[in-house]
Amino acid sequence: MKGRTHLTIGLGIGAVASVSQPLEMIPVILVASGIASLAPDLDGNNLLNKRITNTAKLIKKRGIFIGVALMVLSLVTYFLDVNFLSSLDGKWFTQQNKLLLFGCGAIIIGLSLKSQETLKNILMSILSLFLLYYAITDELWWLVMFALYIGGVGWFPHRGLTHTIWALAYWWYMSYLLQVSTGVDGLALISTIAYLSHIVGDMSTKKGIKFLYPFTNKVFRIRF
Repeated sequence: MKGRTHLTIGLGIGAVASVSQPLEMIPVILVASGIASLAPDLDGNNLLNKRITNTAKLIKKRGIFIGVALMVLSLVTYFLDVNFLSSLDGKWFTQQNKLLLFGCGAIIIGLSLKSQETLKNILMSILSLFLLYYAITDELWWLVMFALYIGGVGWFPHRGLTHTIWALAYWWYMSYLLQVSTGVDGLALISTIAYLSHIVGDMSTKKGIKFLYPFTNKVFRIRF
């Protein structure tokens, strides 16, 4: 099932659930249900990680050129006087920053040599670390769980762990913590139903899903 179809169903669930909610809570419900309906496919490429995927494509395509340019600039400023480069601020090029520039160039080159999928997963993991720092600092435990989710699921096969009953339980508890944090009644149930809608939607396809993986490799399908 396509991502836009999953999103439409998830937003529909959120819209129906919003009928009995205060007006100011409706955006929270819609965002939560929309993200939940797409989250299982974060083990691949979908609407949620589209920008990260595009960034990975850019690094893969131009990373070597950008990395080499940074390293050359670092070496030029290390061995030569940068005063002749009027467009550059010579004060910025301290010994530490020159080494940092060289290191960044080397890292970008290294990343560009990885496959696009691996590169995307690395970028998602880096994003996860930033979210983790913010979440732990502010004691936002639902965000800690979300950060761990987005940083880890990409390393698993598509339609694998994220499409199981265990991921569903994980999402419910994370949503429950979000409900406690925001004070939106029923948010955990709404978000979990939206997540479940994605799983059920993929069950209706020929490929199906391994809902009880890793305890069994049985493929669950819904036949119409």
